[in-house]
Amino acid sequence: MSTVRTYPREHQLFPKLDAAQVDAAKRFASGPERHFEPGETVFEVGDRDVPTWLVLSGSIEVVRRDGLGHEEPITSHDAGQFSGEVSQLSGRGSLASGKAGLQGCSAIPLDAPHLRALIIGAAELGEIIMRALILRRVGLIEGKSAGSILVGRPGERDIVRLQGFLARNGYPHTTIDASHDAEGKALVERLALMPGDLPLMVCPNGTVLKRPTNAEAGMCLGMTPHLEPGKIYDVVVAGAGPAGLATAVYAASEGLDVLVLDQRAMGGRPGLLHGSRTISGSLLESPGRHSRGERSIKHRNSALSSPSPWRC
Repeated sequence: MSTVRTYPREHQLFPKLDAAQVDAAKRFASGPERHFEPGETVFEVGDRDVPTWLVLSGSIEVVRRDGLGHEEPITSHDAGQFSGEVSQLSGRGSLASGKAGLQGCSAIPLDAPHLRALIIGAAELGEIIMRALILRRVGLIEGKSAGSILVGRPGERDIVRLQGFLARNGYPHTTIDASHDAEGKALVERLALMPGDLPLMVCPNGTVLKRPTNAEAGMCLGMTPHLEPGKIYDVVVAGAGPAGLATAVYAASEGLDVLVLDQRAMGGRPGLLHGSRTISGSLLESPGRHSRGERSIKHRNSALSSPSPWRC
């Protein structure tokens, strides 16, 4: 492993698996080994359903990038290391980009269902991987150079609403003052915006939204999971607070197919407390496993598709 800078808990952020752990992980691969030429793109910011890549040889150079194109190197994953953060558990849009290093890269993919199967089926290895994914998301949130950019006047209602929506969903973002920050003022002038157009949200893929609703913001950021049209669930839980999540977990443990809906974010009222943070993923059906207690929990933010009277 070669990191660009020193990180706290670096051995947990970017662990290197030993030969036995690599062999165990290979059993959960979602596809064959793939070779990438030097400099070839492995994954890009905004891509959905990006697998976690377990490097067998060579390296993957990873950088984070925000909606305005600011880039900052994160690390280089060498043999025995793996890419990804919690987005890989649910298929949401990638918050970083990666390309093969100078010697190219050979790696095996673990898509979301197979990654979750690994975490459940190989507990010790799964704990190492899960800890790393969570710490990486926290690092992206605190790093201020990934995710979306909010441009507006601090303290105004709509920008506070968007900040709260992103924070409660554990989504990294940066706020730029449109009145005093040079970059913010330049963006407003370049787009010939009126005061009523603010705040802006610049999504990681460069899409600019004017005064977006939470639903529009969530759609642009890829927070809405893919749901199968016409599928009938055994249980639908409206409200993803502590009681709703407990109900969903209990129902899934009984072998039921569960869908959890919420208007804002997972966690309910505790997630509204100042300084709290929710980093959510999905517990979905593991491939090839259909026994009691191993079926799925899916959750989504119901406000992302249509208004809902249900709130937690």
